[in-house]
Amino acid sequence: MTVATVLRSTLGYTPRLSKEKLFQPPKIIRDDLISIVVPVKNNQPGIDLFLNRISRLEPSQRPAEVIIVDNNSMPPLKLLRNDYPLPIRLLRCVTPGPAAARNKGLMACSLPWVLFTDSDCIPTQTLVSGYCRDSNSLLAYAGNIAVMENDWLSTYYRDQKTLLPPIAKTVLGQRPDYLVTANCLVSREAALSIGGFDEHFNLAGGEDIDLALRLLEIGEIGFCLNSVAKHRFNDGYWGFVRRFRRYGIGNRRLADKFGLELKPRPFVPVSGKPLHWVLAITQWIVMAWHYHRSANL
Repeated sequence: MTVATVLRSTLGYTPRLSKEKLFQPPKIIRDDLISIVVPVKNNQPGIDLFLNRISRLEPSQRPAEVIIVDNNSMPPLKLLRNDYPLPIRLLRCVTPGPAAARNKGLMACSLPWVLFTDSDCIPTQTLVSGYCRDSNSLLAYAGNIAVMENDWLSTYYRDQKTLLPPIAKTVLGQRPDYLVTANCLVSREAALSIGGFDEHFNLAGGEDIDLALRLLEIGEIGFCLNSVAKHRFNDGYWGFVRRFRRYGIGNRRLADKFGLELKPRPFVPVSGKPLHWVLAITQWIVMAWHYHRSANL
């Protein structure tokens, strides 16, 4: 018997949620029950900045631990200090891709909640504390991802809300259509019960959406916009192109796996600025090209 049916989803996915499959998540979310997992490849400065910023937070604003997973960085990452005010672990993952790296971190932690974020994100005072609550019934939460800079690329990402999942309407109200691993909190046991991240998504694109769709088959997910991570987009125009190349390939893999129609359509820039029109057209062309090119890969 269906418990909750999606009435509107931008992905067009209807989860098969039944009473027999329901997973009971932990009832409480506290800072001392949260591990942060950060997959990294070739971003030593980003990790240094992340750890320095999280070290400055008040104890109640920090997680119980931070697990950095080095995904074949050259040269290998290292911890530049040994006096951080919270436990920091640096693991190595030789299987390529952020899905494999996140699975390595997921398996390494023992606490009930895992907060996934990225090495180009900056923790704020509410990254951890924004999730904390005394009563919980959800498997996972989509946090808030703010854009840190105000350059021409960053304002486009901000205006388009690129890293914020759209809203899906259900009979129970509203929920995120999926999760974005730049900032999301997931029940560790729930994630493990569905096999963690699908490592066939070997690029940074689609693996977090895939996890969310499978979580929706065993429970509910929600928004938690009180938790904020600040994202840095400092990889320039070619980083923009590479990002939407990955998203186009990720969309294709999601479409093939779940039988969805995810063909990219032209994007309309919210601001209407001429430069944003150029970026919107570029985004569509790059995603559409790689969506079609990667069919059944």
